[in-house]
Amino acid sequence: RRLEMSCDINIDITLNIHDAAAVREALFRSTKQDSYEFPSQRTVIIRNCIQQLDEQIEANLPEDHDH
Repeated sequence: RRLEMSCDINIDITLNIHDAAAVREALFRSTKQDSYEFPSQRTVIIRNCIQQLDEQIEANLPEDHDH
């Protein structure tokens, strides 16, 4: 039986900064070969998630972080 889901429901997840960076890298690797000029809708969604991860990682990275 298929569950119908609404696309306007947001979810929140909590990751530590290292896990967030690992997820970001995996998402990037899965879309790096995709077109920037004519990306699929899936790629657009994933790249938006990458951008959100980048923003949160940058905002939460300690100033003295060296790795």
